[in-house]
Amino acid sequence: MTRNLRISAVWAICALIATSTFAQNSPMVGTVVDVDEGRGRLQIETDDTAATRLTIETDSVATTYQGFGTMIAGKPEIFTGSAGLSNIRLGDRLEVRGTQRGQGVYRADEITLLGRTVPASPTGVGQTRPPGSVATQTSDRPVGTTIANSRVEGTIRQINEREGRLVIQTTDRRMITVRTYKNTPVYYQNQLFAVSALELGDRILVDADPRAATNGELSARRIDVTASVQDTGTGTGGTTGNGSTVTLLSGRVTRIDSGLDYLYIDDGRGDVRVDMRDAEDARAAVIHAADLRVGDRLEISGSYNRTGDIFLASTVRYTSATDNDTYPSPAPVPYARFSVVTLTGTITETLEDGSTLGFRDRDTNTIVRIWATDKFIVRTKSGTYTNAELLRVNDTAVVEAFRDSAGNLVAQTIRLRNR
Repeated sequence: MTRNLRISAVWAICALIATSTFAQNSPMVGTVVDVDEGRGRLQIETDDTAATRLTIETDSVATTYQGFGTMIAGKPEIFTGSAGLSNIRLGDRLEVRGTQRGQGVYRADEITLLGRTVPASPTGVGQTRPPGSVATQTSDRPVGTTIANSRVEGTIRQINEREGRLVIQTTDRRMITVRTYKNTPVYYQNQLFAVSALELGDRILVDADPRAATNGELSARRIDVTASVQDTGTGTGGTTGNGSTVTLLSGRVTRIDSGLDYLYIDDGRGDVRVDMRDAEDARAAVIHAADLRVGDRLEISGSYNRTGDIFLASTVRYTSATDNDTYPSPAPVPYARFSVVTLTGTITETLEDGSTLGFRDRDTNTIVRIWATDKFIVRTKSGTYTNAELLRVNDTAVVEAFRDSAGNLVAQTIRLRNR
């Protein structure tokens, strides 16, 4: 019996060694669908018919990377550890050799680049070269055919650099979240840039991975900037003076705020706030929100502001008269007595984003609008002075304002309390 136990133990050890050797020598070939440099992980989708998604764990010191660099003394450069992981991009087609750690999880010993959609940029020299290693040069063939083309174009409305996400607005005004990575290639005028170079208002074309898409979110393999916000005259539909792309907004007027010179348009997807401060009609005559009525159907050309929450009207055209049965006119605003009020609170919207200051009153916890010109003098906490155009969101201040008969608050003095 003891002899049988010894034989069984020997067979178990041999089987374990054979399994380990098999796991190390069986390469896995697939396409990169996710990279997490912080945790030293990546995910690949294998080329087999099952298209299995595997998690690959890398060692920050020992894992070797082949085919990502240039030639050194006639031999392909080899990277090790985190230096190699930082060269991997979404869409890369890889061969991975390593050991299985769990269900669908492998520890990589060696990663070889087989192909990518865009050429690798020049890399540094002097990386370590493990003894006996054999490198494979990068292939120029495209990534595996399992990736279908999926391209979405829109204007950047939000940037969350910490989470690596962009929010773009498409031509049909849909908001789509785009997930990016530090090594996602960004191209503008045939030059390669980092994702951090993107700005609010840039118009981009996203080459997305359809397999990594979720509801309302895409994963970018490549981004092409078709119109930079810093340039004028580059947008496909024309641009405003600040480089924003001109678009057309159409719908019915649902609400009018004559005091702020705002109106609200229902474009079929919800209400859009429209700033009428610089608007003209079809005859180039100045037109304000107070000149319109609830129910008017309009076509308005203009552009969205930097944060994408206000449409800045340029030209307003009527498409039909008011239908008061559907959109009844609001009751007239009762006459308000003139008064001077003092408010203490926080700036919620600056003059860069609107024609008035957004201000949250500390006592009532409500947001009111404060009229002030860009050059309105603001006193700082230290006794120096600045202008209202330099106020920032979350600045705390004491505001003395004049309330007119329409209820508008016109700034008389503004004193900062935080700077």
